[in-house]
Amino acid sequence: MASQPLMASANVELLNTPALHSTRAAHSVITNLQPLNDGYLLTGERGLLLQWRADGHWQQQDSPVSVGLTAVTLLADGSAVAVGQDAAILRRTRDGAWQKVFDGYDLSRLQINAQEARRDQLQQLIDDTGNNAEDDADIEELEYQLEELEFALEDSQAELESGPNKPLLDIVVAGGNRLYAIGAYGTLLRSDDGGDSWQLRSASLDNPDRFHLSAITRSDDGSLYIVGESGLGFVSRDGGDSWETMDLPYDGSLFGIVSQAGSGNLVAFGLQGHVLVSRDGGNSWQHHKVEAGASLLGGTIDDSGRVVLVGHGGLIASFAIAEPAVISVRKHPSGAAFSAVAVQGEQLILAGQFGVTAWNMN
Repeated sequence: MASQPLMASANVELLNTPALHSTRAAHSVITNLQPLNDGYLLTGERGLLLQWRADGHWQQQDSPVSVGLTAVTLLADGSAVAVGQDAAILRRTRDGAWQKVFDGYDLSRLQINAQEARRDQLQQLIDDTGNNAEDDADIEELEYQLEELEFALEDSQAELESGPNKPLLDIVVAGGNRLYAIGAYGTLLRSDDGGDSWQLRSASLDNPDRFHLSAITRSDDGSLYIVGESGLGFVSRDGGDSWETMDLPYDGSLFGIVSQAGSGNLVAFGLQGHVLVSRDGGNSWQHHKVEAGASLLGGTIDDSGRVVLVGHGGLIASFAIAEPAVISVRKHPSGAAFSAVAVQGEQLILAGQFGVTAWNMN
């Protein structure tokens, strides 16, 4: 679950232009992979969607957009939802057809609606406080909030006219048909119908500076975890209805978080090789660092508790979840920046700068 560069499309029509098919698709920039019964579903640059098997066989799927796609998740009924640049959200039905169901224009409209409602609420509070306050301190603070909100509203209205520029960076199934998508500037979106429609839930996070949200994961007990810029972290124990801030022992950018099946084990990772490990569902964390110092962009924990993290310069770091201070470091000969990894038997499935490849761990 890697954080991707924040950029707007040079041409907003890319949101409405189907991706080109290429004989080199499996060697394009791959951003994320999701295990399937017979392989992996991959996302990548220029709207790339493809199914890939470890024997090298792959098939590109028709994609309705040409913006970069950053993450994909699967629902229990066999459908899939992918997210990407310019807040694009695609949904694949069980028959295999991908459709765009949301984009940055929709996000701007949701933000404008929320900001207008909050503006009206603040103005009413100012009016009510003015009638009752003994001093001007309360009114001054509310007027400051209103002024800041007016600036944000102007930005949202300008973005609606000029075109989308906020990428979505990750997505997770929170149970049943509920999904959450996260991204730049504190964006949090929720769907309760399998990805067909979306609601803005950014205000449910204590994130006044609108720090970027990079990655989200779900543990087996249904808890949801988000990490992002400036050591930001959130946890929800009720399916996303409410969120609490996590106290993380690192204040730099985190690009990913993964959970181990059947346990409370979590690993978050990010800038310059920083690694955070929790053995109790995010209540407490240990801070470690990969000596190589390269940024970590993707990771996984297998059933045995083996953690594998990948990142810039072909970095592959691994350790046992019970011994996080003992980190083994290897470099892939390609030197590629890897954004995602999966373990398949004695092989690593590596996705990143030069596409996707299988690599023997021994």
